[in-house]
Amino acid sequence: MIREAVIRDLVRGKKVLDVGSVGQTASYSLWSVLKESASELVGIDVAGSGMEGVVCGNMETYDFKRKFDVVVAGDVIEHVENQGLFLDNVRRHMVDDGILILTTPNAKWWTVFLRPNATHVLWHDEYTLRRLLDVHGFRVDRLFFYPGNKRSYLPLLLPFIIRQSILAVCSKKPQAGKRPRRGR
Repeated sequence: MIREAVIRDLVRGKKVLDVGSVGQTASYSLWSVLKESASELVGIDVAGSGMEGVVCGNMETYDFKRKFDVVVAGDVIEHVENQGLFLDNVRRHMVDDGILILTTPNAKWWTVFLRPNATHVLWHDEYTLRRLLDVHGFRVDRLFFYPGNKRSYLPLLLPFIIRQSILAVCSKKPQAGKRPRRGR
């Protein structure tokens, strides 16, 4: 799967925070993909799970009292009530040269209108996502569309679903008064 291949490469050997670790199905878990590649994995979810390494909390306000190389928010932001507060707190938990990997359904994909998800508080397209990330101190280094999170699709369907989801890989923009690190 496209999303998992990209994420796996970016978290390899890194200290990773997975936001939204719970609520995945028994047959699919991004947590297990992360666990295979990360040197250290910590998770947070409002649902609480009893899973080892996952705390029950809200990433809008939770304080881990430490920083991570990579923060993964896989299909989470669309469920978050205060997305600005969420991104500000994610940024606080990233090392200076850390990255945020964020995935979300594409608001301009046709099934959003046919089957809206009642648990989503706000949908994003490429433009609203880029703007939100920029305002909260992130630079979008890579952004691309992919055909969702199912293990396989019929090849004939791919042209219709290729833009179903968005994956953004972001770094922290230097804060005012701080000089950017060299060699990046």
